[in-house]
Amino acid sequence: MTNSENRDSGAAAATTARSDPSAPAKRVRGRGGWIVAIVFAFLFAIAAFEALSNLIGLTQSFASVDVAMPTSALWALVGLIAAPFIVYGLVLWGTRRVGAGRAALVFLVGFAVVAVITLDLQSLYRGIVPFVIPA
Repeated sequence: MTNSENRDSGAAAATTARSDPSAPAKRVRGRGGWIVAIVFAFLFAIAAFEALSNLIGLTQSFASVDVAMPTSALWALVGLIAAPFIVYGLVLWGTRRVGAGRAALVFLVGFAVVAVITLDLQSLYRGIVPFVIPA
């Protein structure tokens, strides 16, 4: 058997294995699924940018009155930024083989989870830093 015959028989075996009807078909995200993922990416990005603006604004407020921000408060603000990215990544990975409708529902639940995490971390931040810095 020559190299070209060996390659041809390997290609035929690979084609047969892929076209085997008994092999389970892998579902991938379709066009509708990607549209849903992109729309929700913008919503999750809004939550992340809101958290980033909180971090920047509060850091400047503390700096304007020459007070150091507590480290735990800083970590709460960093968690506010990280939560949307982590949840979106998990939801995107978890919905890779479902239809667009189911993916939209899972993304909606993920967005609600981000809202809950955001409220929880903001509450934690206000517990750590109970005073309001005057403008």
